[in-house]
Amino acid sequence: MDETESAFDRRLCEVIAEAETTFYRESYRWRPIETGLAPSPDALAVVRDDDSWCEFVPAGPDDGAENFRVVRFNFSETGPSAIGFVAWLHTHLRLTGRTGAIVICGKDKRNSDTLFEICQGAMDYWACPVGDAADRFIQVIRSLIEKGRT
Repeated sequence: MDETESAFDRRLCEVIAEAETTFYRESYRWRPIETGLAPSPDALAVVRDDDSWCEFVPAGPDDGAENFRVVRFNFSETGPSAIGFVAWLHTHLRLTGRTGAIVICGKDKRNSDTLFEICQGAMDYWACPVGDAADRFIQVIRSLIEKGRT
């Protein structure tokens, strides 16, 4: 049976309300990794673009440009399916927050069969450039969490 639009929204509000959500206080930025060096132990993610590697690390006090606010979601093993979550949250950010975000998906360390069924075993980092857009980004996420709890 197909899920109605309202059932889809209710399910994903429940998913976000039941997720373990971390709002990082510090901002983060992308930084190139020099050839032969290991990533920083503080890096949230490391990505490759052909032969170039970058890490997503806490921004320093003088790193004003191109910094991001970060939120992490670890989905509940007892919650409903998180299928469609990325598109759903992007839509809410665009429509109600008038902003976008980058998403960095990773492998959840819990690694259970149940978690694989719920979200393919993924956890997500969401990031938005620091400033007014990031304030709206955080506000939309908090309001969706609250909506899912009621």
